Amino acid sequence: MLIAQLGRYDEQKQIRQENLNYLNQELSKIDGIGTMTSDERITSHSSHLFIFRYDNSQFADKPKSAFIEAMQKEGIPTSPGYSIPLYKQPVFAKKAFGPRGRGIDLPVDYAGMSCPETEKACYEEAIWFTQNVLLGTKEDMDDIIEAVGKIKENAGEMG
Repeated sequence: MLIAQLGRYDEQKQIRQENLNYLNQELSKIDGIGTMTSDERITSHSSHLFIFRYDNSQFADKPKSAFIEAMQKEGIPTSPGYSIPLYKQPVFAKKAFGPRGRGIDLPVDYAGMSCPETEKACYEEAIWFTQNVLLGTKEDMDDIIEAVGKIKENAGEMG
């Protein structure tokens, strides 16, 4: 099954990249939405996620969860991204892997680590669309842009 899917990879990668570029261009025009910049040295990218930054101060101080809920009500499948920073994931915090908690040796003690900007990104800012969303049509991308604009205009009404 995977080999059969590989035949579609180049075409799908192109679609995702075009949609990612379009979303970056259009969503960056909306105050409170920060898009990621591309490094011109990158010649190929899988574009499996579209990640953007949500600034709640531009959306009536409503939390990220309210924005995601509003997007989903608009029919846009939206993900909160990682709910906790990678270094706080149980495998790192407990130095154990798997359902039985098999111990692992880590070169760093992550339990005492603190990265405030990473935590802010996870808890308050980072939102993403998965690759299946990026495989949509240009009209689908326009629906995303329209939904974000509508939510921005009506931010005070978010839950």
